[in-house]
Amino acid sequence: AALAHEPPHPLRRHSTLLLQYTSSNHCGMTKIPSSWLCVGLEVVAESAAVHRVFGSHGSTFIFQLASFYTSPNLHTAKLCNLPADTKFNYAVQEYSGSFKTVPAASKKTVLSVVGDVGIENIQDTISNLGSDLKGSTPDAVIIAGDWTYANGCHEDWDTWLEATQPLFSKVPLLGISGNHEAKQDHRTWYSANVGNIHTVFLDDYTGIFGTDNIGSNYWLTHRNQQLDWLKADLAAVNREKTPFVVVFKHNPYYNTWASHQCQCSPVKFEINDVESCWKGNYYMNSTSTGGKLGDTYDEPHCGLQGKFEDVYAKHGVDAVIAGHVHAYERTAPLYKNKITEGAPIYVTVGTGGHGLYQGAIKPIPEWSKSTSSSLYGASRLVADNDKLTIYYRANGETTTIFDSVEIKSRAKPAGW
Repeated sequence: AALAHEPPHPLRRHSTLLLQYTSSNHCGMTKIPSSWLCVGLEVVAESAAVHRVFGSHGSTFIFQLASFYTSPNLHTAKLCNLPADTKFNYAVQEYSGSFKTVPAASKKTVLSVVGDVGIENIQDTISNLGSDLKGSTPDAVIIAGDWTYANGCHEDWDTWLEATQPLFSKVPLLGISGNHEAKQDHRTWYSANVGNIHTVFLDDYTGIFGTDNIGSNYWLTHRNQQLDWLKADLAAVNREKTPFVVVFKHNPYYNTWASHQCQCSPVKFEINDVESCWKGNYYMNSTSTGGKLGDTYDEPHCGLQGKFEDVYAKHGVDAVIAGHVHAYERTAPLYKNKITEGAPIYVTVGTGGHGLYQGAIKPIPEWSKSTSSSLYGASRLVADNDKLTIYYRANGETTTIFDSVEIKSRAKPAGW
């Protein structure tokens, strides 16, 4: 993160300095200890390459001077009330392109979905997201968090957006924040009707930021506001116009990989005391076969699941799709850790290209129906009027489908 500082040098009085440890090599900077920021820093000597920074606690530190970040020109245009399924041409300075708006309600809809993308395999992932699958290309792309792994580095965002421009300049883009974007409480939950699908985006990290605020009124207020919003949003869905409801979030609850596990009781995936779990009281006794357990700060989704799951059930959510875990997984229809007809299917698709996780919990629950930790790839949702098909295809494949499942449409929630 950048350190905002006004040194005595007159040419830099209104600049932001990016300072780094001499051993750091990430984006030209590193995080400055908060204790230093509290006491204040003063530049006491500088050269073309090195700053000597004095902390008023009495220590002297040497930092390498990083280059100043200069943002490219950012243009904002609000395009409101555009007709559905219509091609538009546009130009921004010397760049010109075109895009098509999403389908109207009750029309076939195709979405490409992936999480945890990064830059390492970006071209293969973008090609997969945008290419034909069984005669259809995406009407929109959804990123399930952890887009760039920039962690506040603006240059990394520029590089990523330039690399993805061939797709995102012509296909609408939606998404949700992951832990590598969630640095402040922006309350990024929202929903949108995209053709046949009512898409819902939930923020796993809402209210999480602050000093020792887990369980505080501030934290619980954020959680409860998102919960209240979710209830109202799903209650207002017209299943005649948008027959399918899909939730997108970053953190998967039903996850059989060893990474990013959390529990609210001694029995994995069982939440016996919903209120206690909602308030962040986790079971933390990790076992050799159950994966390392994260706390509420690192893995807030277990507490959220305690109350979200009944809301999903009441309003007939068809699927919950997440990233965070760098592997692929699809479950059977699940309600409270039991295979339940008509309940949501859970999909983890954190396979966008930023590494793959290895190692699974034991035993594997019977509801885990398809997994892979060796394939980068993306999901494709195809929503006809009578069924929603969710595919998973590896990067580089054109005809072979690794996994697929069909969900029949329903005019009303299952009401089990």
